[in-house]
Parts: sequence; C-alpha cells; structure tokens
Amino acid sequence: MKSHRRFFASRKIKAVCVAGAWCAVVAFLPACASRSQFQKGYERGASDTVKRQYWILQDMQKRSEPKPERRVSLYRIPITPDPEAAVKTVPYEISIPVVQ
Repeated sequence: MKSHRRFFASRKIKAVCVAGAWCAVVAFLPACASRSQFQKGYERGASDTVKRQYWILQDMQKRSEPKPERRVSLYRIPITPDPEAAVKTVPYEISIPVVQ
C-alpha cells in the first residue's frame, strides 16, 4: 500500500512540474513575439527621433540671424614722385579696399 501512495505522489509531482513547465512555455512564446515587435517599434521610434532632431537643427540654421552685409571701405593713399629718381613719374593714387 505504501508503494501505491508513493506512485500517486510522484505522479502528482510530475504532473505539477509538467503543467508548470507548459505554462512557462506558453507564457514565454507570446513574450518573444511581443518583444521583437517591441524592439521593432523602439527602433522605428528612435529612428524617427533622430530624423526630427536633424530637421530641427536644419530649421534652426535657416532661421538664424542673417549675416550682416559686408562693408567695403576704400582708403586712398597719394603717391608723390621721388625727386631724386632717375626716371621721372607723375603723382598717382593707390586705393586699398578694406572689408569690414
């Protein structure tokens, strides 16, 4: 009679173990599918975030203050001929442009 009890007890333990393992497998399979779907969604969201950040920077650079116009000033320097030079020249003027 003891062997009969031991048989049913071990069978009950095995059934509980198998049921627990089956539940773990059934619970794990949908988790795998949803995890890959979650990963795909995460990657798409991250990609979208990077694209949005890129376009925000592009818009900021377009909207930045326009560069001030460059102002050109001409400085005129008169050149007088050298009286002691062997070649005689006429007075003339040099203009030097300065960009500010």
